[in-house]
Amino acid sequence: MGQYSKEQFARFKKTYLENRKALEPKEWCNIKRTLKSEFKHINDDNIDATIIGACQSEQLELAKNYIDFITHSGEQPNDATLGYLLRIYNAKYHSNGSSPESLSDGDQADVLNIWKILTEKHKILDSTLCENLIAGLVTTRRWRDGLELLDMIKITRAPSIFAYTEFILKAFSMKDSSLGWSLFEEMMETIDNSRQPNCKIFLTYLTEVSDGVQDTTSGLEKMLQTLEKYNLLVSVKVIDSIKTLAAAYPNLLQATHCHINYMGKCSNCQLSLQAKTLSNVEFEKLRNSVLKKVVVGGDVFQKSTPKEVNDFLNFVDRTAPYDCVIDGLNVAYSKGKKKPQSLADMLVSVVKHFAEKNKHVLVLGRKHMNKWPKNSVQYVKDNASMFLADNLSQDDPFLLYAALKSGPNTDIFSRDLMRQHAYLLGSELKYIFRQWQQQHQYSLVTKTASGRIVIKEPTRHLVCAHKTESTWHIPYKMQYTLHSSDSFEIPEHWLCLNIKKI
Repeated sequence: MGQYSKEQFARFKKTYLENRKALEPKEWCNIKRTLKSEFKHINDDNIDATIIGACQSEQLELAKNYIDFITHSGEQPNDATLGYLLRIYNAKYHSNGSSPESLSDGDQADVLNIWKILTEKHKILDSTLCENLIAGLVTTRRWRDGLELLDMIKITRAPSIFAYTEFILKAFSMKDSSLGWSLFEEMMETIDNSRQPNCKIFLTYLTEVSDGVQDTTSGLEKMLQTLEKYNLLVSVKVIDSIKTLAAAYPNLLQATHCHINYMGKCSNCQLSLQAKTLSNVEFEKLRNSVLKKVVVGGDVFQKSTPKEVNDFLNFVDRTAPYDCVIDGLNVAYSKGKKKPQSLADMLVSVVKHFAEKNKHVLVLGRKHMNKWPKNSVQYVKDNASMFLADNLSQDDPFLLYAALKSGPNTDIFSRDLMRQHAYLLGSELKYIFRQWQQQHQYSLVTKTASGRIVIKEPTRHLVCAHKTESTWHIPYKMQYTLHSSDSFEIPEHWLCLNIKKI
């Protein structure tokens, strides 16, 4: 549906359906004629589903009224129409609190009747129909009967986050935490690791954690261990729920917002977060993949000559290993375009920072940098290894090659997030690559009037929920997002949670 059609359809819904609970048969007939005349894609096969789909989530009565109109006309609603109707039942169920009483006995009976109609009609249900039935069944007391639908979906594809989430929410709300966590783990092993589970899952779980003291603390620990296992970043609503729980058990739980400095020290409890480094296996896997997919895969050879690449590889063999590999131009231009002297001064300041610490660094740049003030360029060459590529070459592949070839302790200095290179690695290695960046990437924040540079240091501690002694540190974000951030930015917000032993 094009933009004009979407706007036109929105006007149609407002004109004919908004704030309506029931229509007369002649009004429904008029709506059908209007839809088919104004929208070319709407026909006799899809008009019923279109109308039910147009009903707002709070318009269950209007949707049921249209279904009555269909049946009194001597017809039967098709699968798609019933699927949309089940979604509206689901919306009403959740808007009413997601409890066993959220739908009336009559509404639950209607849902179960639709389930009976569709399962008798089809021996095997397609994945879309299965998910629509799941949306309906979780609103009823027979929700467990719908679990077999997950297996039916798996015949053709992995169940969606929606399907898993509906059952997980239901299991937790019915205090079946064992089933809830089992389905949660199954979901997390299935979905792309850039996707984030809905925070409603954790909110529901925390609400339903047993009132027993032992069960409350152990139940909370179970959730936190899950956050750590899957590196999940929850929303502030989950943190507020944890704080509410802590307020109810002040002798057992102490929850305080805190700041974590770049060294990983908590401002509240003064404990240091656990150090984090890639394992040897992870590093080798990353190094081999980057060299294959990012460097050999085309990035270098598309924008460099084979001779230049060979010269660079030989240069690295002669001068590596390095403590840090610096993207010279990225550093020089970190404060915008300036005169050559200012650009050179910026680079010199960064090289000096490492030279004073007796670090062996490699500066990567372009040949036009030789035109910068000679004394500045000479300082860089005297205090670092320096490789200048052709002016059309791309810096990132050279930087990644030199750093990863140099070993697991080598850092990089650049503001570049390297999204393109992370994307080429695929979801699993992309996560490892982001961890490596977090632990090894410096960047320039500013240079003061006195000439002092302010550097953002790599973060070499865990940035997921984890426990140190008896205290959990839990990062969070202000709003839930379906997709995790495609960067290695360190969470700004943390909760320090002390759980006392009973």
